[in-house]
Amino acid sequence: MLKHITPLLCAVTLSGCIVHINTASADAKEHVQRQLQLSANNLQSLSARANAGDIKIIGSSTTSEITANADIYTHEPNQFVFTLEQQGNSAKLIAEVDSHVSFGFVTSSPRIDMTITMPSHLALALQDSSGDITINGLNADINVEDGSGDITINGGANITLDDDSGSITLNNATGVLEIEDGSGDISIAGGKRLTLTDDAGNISLSGIVGDMDIKDGSGDINIIGGQNLNLRDDSGNIDIVELTGSLFIIDGSGNLSVDGAQDITIRDDAGNIQITDAKGDVSINDGSGDLRVSNSQGNVTINDDAGDIYVDGALSLAIESDTSGGVHVDNIKQGVKVKQ
Repeated sequence: MLKHITPLLCAVTLSGCIVHINTASADAKEHVQRQLQLSANNLQSLSARANAGDIKIIGSSTTSEITANADIYTHEPNQFVFTLEQQGNSAKLIAEVDSHVSFGFVTSSPRIDMTITMPSHLALALQDSSGDITINGLNADINVEDGSGDITINGGANITLDDDSGSITLNNATGVLEIEDGSGDISIAGGKRLTLTDDAGNISLSGIVGDMDIKDGSGDINIIGGQNLNLRDDSGNIDIVELTGSLFIIDGSGNLSVDGAQDITIRDDAGNIQITDAKGDVSINDGSGDLRVSNSQGNVTINDDAGDIYVDGALSLAIESDTSGGVHVDNIKQGVKVKQ
């Protein structure tokens, strides 16, 4: 909460000063525009903090300055903080409004909508409470801590996201991706390696060249490509294709389809399972649901509580337990072993 009237010295040449006021009305009817500029010479990064409003960040290979243009909406005039200054080899941007609102009908909340242009080689650290975030054209590391609102990033090297709610879209990142997400759909195309923890929402992944480690609460998962995959999922359908390494899955409920991969290990509570074209061994421990394995080049081992079993093509097949359901097998090179 901003509580005191405190004039501060502006650290850059621009229109605007810093004012803190605690006065609230029902709607944010005051609108002003401000611009901040700071030379990026000798800078390595930008650190930005905002509490409400949409943020658009544009990386440019031709600019040598950081420029922040803002549309500021407040209850009363000058009821905001908007500063940009150099601190060592980093620039620090603060864009905050007094978000206190009295009880009653509210049609427009205080916010600062910003467009920031910065050199593409600078790293970015952004803390934001609410509002959509769009980042384009950066080729350095990106770190975002966000409360709510959609996040869209095109480019970047290593990317770290800590997000409470809202959709996440990442395209063309070149480095390691680390994401912690509360709720909202996630779409990622590109990246060197991925660590993802997600509570709820659908997940779509493609173009990640290295290993993936995923912990998911609920929502469907669609994965194209990647090397080794370690996946723990509570609920939702899973579809995996073109994996080049090994696959380990612990799954609660939902159907599972895998096309490709080397060694495959699956522990599943409920849902149908279909495995196609595994290059290595396949091991399945299943609670309920039908199992289908076809064109496996390795050994297949199955522990099953309930559901039909279909295996067409494998080096060998061992059914170590099968409580209920039919068994249908064909094209097993070294025979079938069934424990009674």
